Amino acid sequence: MAGLTIRTRLILLTSAGLLVLVATNFYLTRALSENSAGMIKAAGLLGGIEQADKARIRFGEVRYWMTDLAVSQLTLSERNAAAARARMEEHLGKLEPWNPQRIAAVHGELARYNEFAQKAVDEYTNDRRVIGNSLLAQARQHSVAVDQLLAAIVGDLTGEAIAARERAVAEAAAATRLSRIVVSVAVLIGVLLTALLLRSIVVPLRRLVVAMDGLNAGDVDVPIPQAGTDEIGAVARTLAKFRDTLIEQNRRERELRTAHEELKATQASLIHAEKMASLGQLTAGIAHEIKNPLNFVNNFASLSVELLDELKETARPVIAMLGADKRAEVDEVIDMLTGNLEKIAEHGKRADGIVKGMLAHSRSGSGERQRTDLNALIEEALNLAYHGVRAQDHDFNITLERDLDRALAPIELVPQDISRVLLNLFGNSFYAADKRRREAADAAFRPVLKVATRNLGNEVEVRVRDNGIGIPTEVRDKLFQPFFTTKPTGEGTGLGLSISYDIVTQQHGGTITVDSRVGEFTEFTIRLPRSRQAATAGTRT
Repeated sequence: MAGLTIRTRLILLTSAGLLVLVATNFYLTRALSENSAGMIKAAGLLGGIEQADKARIRFGEVRYWMTDLAVSQLTLSERNAAAARARMEEHLGKLEPWNPQRIAAVHGELARYNEFAQKAVDEYTNDRRVIGNSLLAQARQHSVAVDQLLAAIVGDLTGEAIAARERAVAEAAAATRLSRIVVSVAVLIGVLLTALLLRSIVVPLRRLVVAMDGLNAGDVDVPIPQAGTDEIGAVARTLAKFRDTLIEQNRRERELRTAHEELKATQASLIHAEKMASLGQLTAGIAHEIKNPLNFVNNFASLSVELLDELKETARPVIAMLGADKRAEVDEVIDMLTGNLEKIAEHGKRADGIVKGMLAHSRSGSGERQRTDLNALIEEALNLAYHGVRAQDHDFNITLERDLDRALAPIELVPQDISRVLLNLFGNSFYAADKRRREAADAAFRPVLKVATRNLGNEVEVRVRDNGIGIPTEVRDKLFQPFFTTKPTGEGTGLGLSISYDIVTQQHGGTITVDSRVGEFTEFTIRLPRSRQAATAGTRT
């Protein structure tokens, strides 16, 4: 079989099996046809027995009603006798094809019985009972003859049915034995042919499997079986070409792996440099835009308070020479100026605290987890982001809505890193909402940012939603990729969301998702586990 293709071998094996199957099926069909004919004949004989038994029963009913008619002279008895006679004639009619002569004899005896029985009824009706009894006795003799004929018919039919059944059973047994022999021989031949065919296929395939396993394990020196003229030979030739390709691919993979490691190192350096540049830019902007003017405000407010105190002390003699009304007016003005300067100093210190918080967030934190009030952290980040944007764009304005769960218990997190995530999300929301305001045709459009927190048991949820320009579906899956940004060139680094994603998912074991509709809204949803154990489990999962 080595010179034949697998297809040809399978066709030959299938043809042989079909030939044996067709021959066996032909023989069994013929045997079953003959057996079915015998069984049909036996069934017909059983039906004849049933009809004969019913005829005997109906004849018994005829005798009963004729006797009752002779005694009672009732019309009901006469109708019942006629009905029983008609049913008996029906059963005899069904038996007639089997043996017309015997059925004709039954009909003759039945006619004579009816004749004598009817005469007996007439004599009883005319009150000649002696003659009626004589006629009834003669009718009884013919009824006995009818019973005997029907009993003989039942016996003959039973014998023929038994003989037909025995012949059918014997023929079926013979056909079964022969079919078993034929099937056994066919199965044996099929097993031998199948074994030969499988051997001609399995042995070369096993060698191919060994070669493929070696190639999968990276052994490019594994021997490839010699290629034949069948399909397995074609696979062997293809496998040899695959081995040559694999050798070349391994060489290229080594080169690519080296280049990839170099690219990863370069990318990590670029990301780190971009982070440092972004933080440095934020710190420089804060120092330039807020810190210096704020120091002047605070310093001059304190100095002005001191100068007012000195002025009040210096002018006290002059003020004392004034009238009561003028003196009260001067004191009121001085007190008002002092109060205003104190308010300026107070709010200046508050602004200074905000700036210090921004500087603290811009510096690298310790990375240690702390039990933190998430609502307070959100409030602080929201105010920080808002004032930071306002410092750069005095025309910027947005409505801030808060839906914070006040029953939210503190959770374990790294405050500086989560604050960085929040600052990034708030900044993006401010940008999107303000951009829609600038591009909106409706002058009544009002930018809104909504922040909500919710307790989910082992997790807490933070939602940041704006009514800005939205994010197209085709770029939504790329949002968290490094260096990808939807902002124009020069307005975004493409690292903010990537860093936020790493902080939430890798560092805290949480999730961050986005939902958006262009021209309507964008909503980021952050879920953070409450404890370090839950975060570790989430990261492993």
